[in-house]
Amino acid sequence: MAATKFEALMPEILLPIFPLPNVVFFPKIFLPLHIFEPRYKQMIEDVLQGEGQIGMVLLQEGWQTDYFGSPPVHRIGCIGKIETHEKLPQGRCNVLLHGRHRFEVVDFVKEKPYRLAQVRLLEDSPFLLEPHDQLKARDALLEKFVTYLTDVLGMELQEDRLDRAAPLATVVNQVAAVLDIPLQQKQGLLEIMTMENRLTEVKNIVENSLSYAGKLRRVVQRMRFAPENPEVN
Repeated sequence: MAATKFEALMPEILLPIFPLPNVVFFPKIFLPLHIFEPRYKQMIEDVLQGEGQIGMVLLQEGWQTDYFGSPPVHRIGCIGKIETHEKLPQGRCNVLLHGRHRFEVVDFVKEKPYRLAQVRLLEDSPFLLEPHDQLKARDALLEKFVTYLTDVLGMELQEDRLDRAAPLATVVNQVAAVLDIPLQQKQGLLEIMTMENRLTEVKNIVENSLSYAGKLRRVVQRMRFAPENPEVN
């Protein structure tokens, strides 16, 4: 993947890598994790003595054949900073990660007991929208997202958990993280290099899902179901 001039200015760092098969992690997002595998218990112990940062990446399809080894991963991930941690018996622990920067894996420099990689930090290109247009785009996306939660996911949103004052970039990433879409598609959202394009893709997914849910609801409303008693016809 070719780097833009803007991205090329970002530094490379060494980062412990935590691959998972079912999580795509975005900047500005909080992610709770329960750590129980020996190699990752060791990783958490090590990073807590340093900067408290780990690199979250999505395992590629087919990971089941080598999960306890070094199955291939997607090369674009997100740094998580451990904000809080709770130690549990047998060395297990709960951690809360806060998404910081996207990164690209340059090379793995250690495989055991956990992977350590040289990574290049990636910075999202900023919005070209004027500030007032960003506020309008944020409010419009939030309104559609609330409807998406109720009509598509069947969730009841508590208003006090919705930060309507968050910057547009944060809202875009929060919505992307919650979308009920295939993991490979969600990974594609993470890999988009500009916030403008990620906003467009996220908005299209939400709108298409709402449109489909509306059509499905109208079809169900028009359906006539046969009575359980066949004599009642």
